[in-house]
Amino acid sequence: METMNQTSRVKRGGERAPARNNRTLRLYTVDAVIFVLFALVINVPLTGLAIHEWLGIAIAIGLVTHTVQHTNWVVTTTRRMMSATSFQNRVNYLLMVALFIGFVSIIVSGLLISEVALPWLGVTPPGARFMLWIHLASVGWVLWLTAIHIALNWRWIVNTSDRLVFKRFARTGSR
Repeated sequence: METMNQTSRVKRGGERAPARNNRTLRLYTVDAVIFVLFALVINVPLTGLAIHEWLGIAIAIGLVTHTVQHTNWVVTTTRRMMSATSFQNRVNYLLMVALFIGFVSIIVSGLLISEVALPWLGVTPPGARFMLWIHLASVGWVLWLTAIHIALNWRWIVNTSDRLVFKRFARTGSR
């Protein structure tokens, strides 16, 4: 019977133990779902306003989940920002702060101009042209920041996709 310490070790041949793969798979899945939802939600003519608003609320839930999953990284990197950490880690940290602020402004302004979701829940938001401007401007900035974030983390995305998606399907398909 394996103990918890044994399941988190790297096995012979460089293969990661299931405990590490499960955590990485959860992180990867949340990130992928947020990305797909964001790709859908920014195309209002495709989804319509109602689906756009509900997907926006789903993204808000996903972002809370994402932030909670990365709490250790946030705490550790925040402490290291004033001492020794790599330039890439500093840039990634500042990018994550900017993305967080951008998504919060998208979500808050989106809720304040909601025409479908909140009224359906019995809440009448104030709705203002300025909030619409904030919403659209934030979306523009978050698109650019997301592209930079993906570029900076491209190696992790490719390696994790290969290990958790493509190789996993190859193993199950060859049985």
